[in-house]
Amino acid sequence: MDEVTIIQTIERAVRELVNEQREHLKRGRVERTFTADFANKLKPLFETETITVDPFYNRHGEMTKRLNGGVIELDIAIHEQGIDLNNLVAIELETVNKPKRDDIKKLIGLTREGDGYEYKLGLFLVVGVSEKAGEILIMEWYKNGALL
Repeated sequence: MDEVTIIQTIERAVRELVNEQREHLKRGRVERTFTADFANKLKPLFETETITVDPFYNRHGEMTKRLNGGVIELDIAIHEQGIDLNNLVAIELETVNKPKRDDIKKLIGLTREGDGYEYKLGLFLVVGVSEKAGEILIMEWYKNGALL
Protein backbone atom coordinates (compact mmCIF):
# COMPACT_ATOMS: atom_id res chain seq x y z
CA MET A 1 0.00 0.00 0.00
CA ASP A 2 1.49 3.38 -0.98
CA GLU A 3 1.75 6.26 1.50
CA VAL A 4 -1.13 8.30 0.05
CA THR A 5 -3.45 5.29 0.32
CA ILE A 6 -2.25 4.58 3.87
CA ILE A 7 -2.97 8.18 4.92
CA GLN A 8 -6.39 8.25 3.24
CA THR A 9 -7.36 4.89 4.75
CA ILE A 10 -6.34 5.91 8.28
CA GLU A 11 -7.98 9.34 8.04
CA ARG A 12 -11.25 7.77 6.88
CA ALA A 13 -11.08 5.28 9.79
CA VAL A 14 -10.43 8.15 12.23
CA ARG A 15 -13.48 10.08 11.01
CA GLU A 16 -15.69 6.99 11.21
CA LEU A 17 -14.53 6.06 14.71
CA VAL A 18 -14.86 9.59 16.07
CA ASN A 19 -18.43 9.69 14.76
CA GLU A 20 -19.19 6.25 16.24
CA GLN A 21 -17.62 7.14 19.61
CA ARG A 22 -19.12 10.62 20.05
CA GLU A 23 -21.21 9.65 23.10
CA HIS A 24 -18.26 7.85 24.68
CA LEU A 25 -16.01 10.88 24.09
CA LYS A 26 -18.55 13.13 25.83
CA ARG A 27 -17.69 11.39 29.10
CA GLY A 28 -14.19 12.88 29.12
CA ARG A 29 -10.72 11.52 28.67
CA VAL A 30 -10.95 7.95 27.33
CA GLU A 31 -7.58 7.51 25.64
CA ARG A 32 -6.82 3.85 26.27
CA THR A 33 -10.31 2.68 25.30
CA PHE A 34 -10.34 4.87 22.19
CA THR A 35 -6.85 3.61 21.24
CA ALA A 36 -7.93 -0.03 21.51
CA ASP A 37 -11.08 0.67 19.46
CA PHE A 38 -9.02 2.51 16.83
CA ALA A 39 -6.55 -0.38 16.56
CA ASN A 40 -9.45 -2.80 16.12
CA LYS A 41 -10.89 -0.60 13.36
CA LEU A 42 -7.51 -0.57 11.57
CA LYS A 43 -6.89 -4.32 11.79
CA PRO A 44 -9.10 -5.41 8.87
CA LEU A 45 -7.74 -2.55 6.76
CA PHE A 46 -4.04 -3.34 7.22
CA GLU A 47 -3.39 -6.80 8.61
CA THR A 48 -1.87 -9.43 6.32
CA GLU A 49 0.17 -12.57 6.91
CA THR A 50 3.07 -10.37 8.00
CA ILE A 51 1.65 -6.93 8.93
CA THR A 52 -0.11 -6.49 12.28
CA VAL A 53 -1.82 -3.62 14.08
CA ASP A 54 -0.68 -3.55 17.70
CA PRO A 55 -2.00 -1.17 20.37
CA PHE A 56 0.24 -0.22 23.28
CA TYR A 57 3.37 -1.63 21.65
CA ASN A 58 6.83 -1.29 23.19
CA ARG A 59 8.88 -4.09 21.62
CA HIS A 60 11.88 -3.76 19.32
CA GLY A 61 12.99 -7.25 18.43
CA GLU A 62 13.80 -8.96 21.73
CA MET A 63 14.24 -5.61 23.53
CA THR A 64 11.98 -2.72 24.50
CA LYS A 65 11.69 0.37 22.32
CA ARG A 66 13.96 3.21 23.44
CA LEU A 67 14.50 6.78 22.32
CA ASN A 68 17.00 9.16 23.88
CA GLY A 69 17.77 6.59 26.56
CA GLY A 70 14.17 6.15 27.72
CA VAL A 71 11.72 3.30 27.22
CA ILE A 72 8.80 4.22 24.98
CA GLU A 73 5.48 2.69 24.04
CA LEU A 74 3.53 3.39 20.88
CA ASP A 75 -0.20 3.89 21.16
CA ILE A 76 -0.57 1.94 17.89
CA ALA A 77 2.04 0.34 15.63
CA ILE A 78 1.22 -0.85 12.11
CA HIS A 79 4.21 -3.05 11.32
CA GLU A 80 5.75 -6.45 10.95
CA GLN A 81 6.70 -7.64 14.41
CA GLY A 82 10.34 -8.39 15.05
CA ILE A 83 11.93 -6.52 12.12
CA ASP A 84 12.20 -2.84 11.22
CA LEU A 85 11.95 -3.32 7.45
CA ASN A 86 8.14 -3.12 7.50
CA ASN A 87 7.52 -0.46 10.14
CA LEU A 88 4.66 1.30 8.35
CA VAL A 89 2.91 3.69 10.76
CA ALA A 90 3.53 4.83 14.34
CA ILE A 91 0.43 6.43 15.89
CA GLU A 92 0.31 8.57 19.01
CA LEU A 93 -3.03 9.92 20.13
CA GLU A 94 -4.63 11.96 22.84
CA THR A 95 -8.28 12.33 23.81
CA VAL A 96 -8.17 15.81 25.35
CA ASN A 97 -9.17 19.35 24.44
CA LYS A 98 -5.76 20.90 25.23
CA PRO A 99 -3.05 18.49 24.07
CA LYS A 100 0.41 18.48 25.62
CA ARG A 101 2.04 17.49 22.30
CA ASP A 102 4.78 15.66 24.23
CA ASP A 103 4.54 12.61 21.95
CA ILE A 104 5.68 14.59 18.89
CA LYS A 105 9.34 13.96 19.82
CA LYS A 106 8.57 10.26 19.78
CA LEU A 107 7.12 10.44 16.25
CA ILE A 108 10.07 12.48 15.00
CA GLY A 109 12.51 9.91 16.37
CA LEU A 110 10.55 6.89 15.17
CA THR A 111 10.23 8.20 11.60
CA ARG A 112 13.76 9.58 11.25
CA GLU A 113 16.14 7.58 9.08
CA GLY A 114 19.09 6.06 10.87
CA ASP A 115 17.54 5.91 14.35
CA GLY A 116 16.87 2.18 14.10
CA TYR A 117 13.10 2.25 13.71
CA GLU A 118 12.43 4.11 10.47
CA TYR A 119 8.65 4.00 10.50
CA LYS A 120 7.47 5.14 7.07
CA LEU A 121 4.89 7.47 8.63
CA GLY A 122 3.92 8.82 12.01
CA LEU A 123 0.53 10.21 13.02
CA PHE A 124 -0.19 12.56 15.90
CA LEU A 125 -3.94 12.53 16.50
CA VAL A 126 -5.93 14.55 19.02
CA VAL A 127 -9.64 13.90 19.46
CA GLY A 128 -11.80 16.23 21.51
CA VAL A 129 -13.78 15.16 24.56
CA SER A 130 -16.65 16.54 26.66
CA GLU A 131 -17.96 19.67 24.90
CA LYS A 132 -15.62 19.01 21.95
CA ALA A 133 -16.57 15.33 21.63
CA GLY A 134 -16.52 14.22 18.03
CA GLU A 135 -14.05 16.86 16.88
CA ILE A 136 -10.70 15.94 15.39
CA LEU A 137 -8.55 18.69 16.87
CA ILE A 138 -5.20 17.67 15.36
CA MET A 139 -4.23 15.18 12.67
CA GLU A 140 -0.55 15.68 11.83
CA TRP A 141 1.52 13.34 9.71
CA TYR A 142 5.28 12.87 10.08
CA LYS A 143 7.80 11.42 7.66
CA ASN A 144 11.61 11.31 7.81
CA GLY A 145 11.56 13.00 11.22
CA ALA A 146 9.54 16.02 10.11
CA LEU A 147 5.97 17.22 9.72
CA LEU A 148 4.56 16.40 6.27
